[in-house]
Amino acid sequence: MTTRREFLRNLTVAASMAGVAGAPKFSFAQTTGGKTFIKIFARGGADGLHLFPKVNDPFYYQYRPDLAIEAPNQQDANSAIDMGSPHRAMNPNLVLLKEIWEDGNMMIAPSTSFEGANGSHFDCQRWIGTGAQNNYLDGYLNRYLQETPGPDHPIRGAVLGKTSLSTEIRGSIRVPVIDQQSRFDLRNYLFCSGPDCEDNRLTEMMREIASHDVDLSAVENSIRETQLVMLDTIEEVQRAGTDYTPSADGLEYSNSSLGKGLKLCAQLIKAGVPLEVAALDWNIGWDTHSDQIARGANRFIDPNKNYHRAMAEGAQDMLTFYRDMGPAMRDVIVLTGSEFGRTKRQNGSSGTDHGRGGAWWAFGGPVRRQFAEDVPTIDDAVIGSENRLPVVTSYRDIVAEIMVRHMGMDENLISTIFPNHNFNDLRLLAGMS
Repeated sequence: MTTRREFLRNLTVAASMAGVAGAPKFSFAQTTGGKTFIKIFARGGADGLHLFPKVNDPFYYQYRPDLAIEAPNQQDANSAIDMGSPHRAMNPNLVLLKEIWEDGNMMIAPSTSFEGANGSHFDCQRWIGTGAQNNYLDGYLNRYLQETPGPDHPIRGAVLGKTSLSTEIRGSIRVPVIDQQSRFDLRNYLFCSGPDCEDNRLTEMMREIASHDVDLSAVENSIRETQLVMLDTIEEVQRAGTDYTPSADGLEYSNSSLGKGLKLCAQLIKAGVPLEVAALDWNIGWDTHSDQIARGANRFIDPNKNYHRAMAEGAQDMLTFYRDMGPAMRDVIVLTGSEFGRTKRQNGSSGTDHGRGGAWWAFGGPVRRQFAEDVPTIDDAVIGSENRLPVVTSYRDIVAEIMVRHMGMDENLISTIFPNHNFNDLRLLAGMS
């Protein structure tokens, strides 16, 4: 009888030839570069001009008389955070990220998106996830897993901290979706004995059934393989430990989807899980069509306004992860971005509408402290009267550089990961770490 692995290899080929929908693909190579790429999606269209205000530009204050954050001023907590740049500063709610910036391990691409951004949340999130204006491609992170050698492991890629599968990692290689470690288990106490279900006969029975080598149809075997992936994933996540205290000098992860996701990343990596790509979400109400600021003296940092409080909480989660990983952070890059930015002018409801270019940023690994190319001004006379900022930097170039320079992917694969894209090497990373 053939082994399960040989059977799966043969089944995958046969199913593909037969046109079976959803036929599983698995990578059985045993080599890994020991690197991790964490992609955080700020869904809703985050306002790049609000995250990193263009404080040297008089048109920023002219077009946003209420929303513009004042230039850095140590006497005013509502003012922007100085980043040593005459052009951009940092939203005061993100002040904890300055530690990473001052460490020289963070880059900001302030005018970034997908070149075909059309202002639709659904289209742009989907196209960014697939890497092209194509709704039927596998996600670019899943294609990375398909095209590069990696370990035969159930958590080579994962969605962490939430319950839905992200487009960028959806595809023919199955990845688990893990909301939080403490709830990720499979138990039925009618099949248990011992404290805390130590003898879980239900999972043992499932594993025995799923591991049995018999001649099944491709569809039946696909279900069986999914069951095995689920069981192996549960085993790995539980092995990472239920109780976890970050090594972050007193900082703690929040209970938000971002905090839970970053905490899981730290747990799994520290437990030796060869996690290569992870998809996380940071959803705080980025779609700020109205009331983007608070009323009163603390209009930019009022903790009673959820938008401000959640922004500060997210910055703390990122710094907690950065500190928690310590020297191991050299093997991890975290990239945050949104589907598009916001309009350069505020609207009549003290908010901003759907734009185009917005802020993306990365830290960790070989990331160098710098700003990517930016618009020189938001002046209509210079960049045009359209109310949406242009896309100066393609997010695909940032992702491709991370995959090549950090993850070690062959540069020739960029055209496979991002079809019909001409790679522009931005040199945002210091080189192979």
